[in-house]
Amino acid sequence: MKLKFYLDEYLIKLNGISVILLLIFGVFLVSSATAVESQRIYSDSFYMIANHGLAMLIGVVAFFLIKKFNYIYLFKFLTPAVYLMLIVLFVLPTLGINLFGSTRWLEIGSIRIQPSEIAKPIIILFVARQLSNIHTSEHDLKTILRAGFIPAISIILIYQQPDYGTTATIAFIVFIQLLFSKIKLIYPALLSVGGWFIGKYFLMSAFYRAERIRVWSEKICNEGQELLGACYQVHQSRIAISSGGMLGLGPGTSRARWGSLPSAYSDFISSIIGEEYGFIGYLIFIFILSICIITFFLIAVREKNEFKKIFISGLGAWILFQSVLNLGASVYLLPITGIVLPFVSYGGTAMVSIFVALGIMHCRVDE
Repeated sequence: MKLKFYLDEYLIKLNGISVILLLIFGVFLVSSATAVESQRIYSDSFYMIANHGLAMLIGVVAFFLIKKFNYIYLFKFLTPAVYLMLIVLFVLPTLGINLFGSTRWLEIGSIRIQPSEIAKPIIILFVARQLSNIHTSEHDLKTILRAGFIPAISIILIYQQPDYGTTATIAFIVFIQLLFSKIKLIYPALLSVGGWFIGKYFLMSAFYRAERIRVWSEKICNEGQELLGACYQVHQSRIAISSGGMLGLGPGTSRARWGSLPSAYSDFISSIIGEEYGFIGYLIFIFILSICIITFFLIAVREKNEFKKIFISGLGAWILFQSVLNLGASVYLLPITGIVLPFVSYGGTAMVSIFVALGIMHCRVDE
């Protein structure tokens, strides 16, 4: 019994240490990657890193506030949060601002919020709440329909922005939560097959999406084609990573941040890791990130409380899926999706949202 307790404590501490290390890594990377852009837009090279630090501070405060609550108490806020989330996602195409061809952001004064990021912890909480209520296999289908209704509506609304990376992320999160629940495995299996065909249809239903998939699947960028077109970001990302060599150019010495690599501080932050810290630094980062992800799932497996088990599995799925998409896109093992790297990339809403989820993960379980 004592051994089990110490093992659980060790996993939680190891997870916390890995998260802190990733956050520290992120501060150095964002500080370097945003300096030029921040000076160009705001005439202050520290403006964007200051915003990043403020988002982290708000997130930390939210984390410590939420973890003090009993998780059952949080359920009182769940229904209003779900309704508010759906309303905001519904009106976003009308009231939001369009950047880079997508209407994903709400602008309130000088504050820019991305509602789809806020939706992630709400959906994870909602699904965990629904799936943890199941007691017998007779209620499997009814529970799946109840748990999947809100995520399905959210996915449709987010898809319309369009934001395909977040759409896929939420679908993957819900799938993993189903696997960690008491639902029979046949249901997640059927959903994954159905989801594959539906996802493929929607991906190929518009020319520009189909073209992006074609360019990736046919490895056109590997042949040195479209260097100023569809392959520009991939080409610049590879240049940045390869220029780092084994040991990197050094912290704060990125060349890609001068404008050759768009979104270097968000979607392609992993390219800056390779450029400034080299292959060795990249491996160290991957190791820390892997420890973080693995410990999330180990904690979930060992968790006795059904709700927390399903919630933590969803949080782990969130970190895992976005990390794979972000890192894979930087070296073009996967198509570019515009997904940020958790704990590391610049993005205030994403940072606060993930701290909120961590707070729920650590909330009390006493009745």
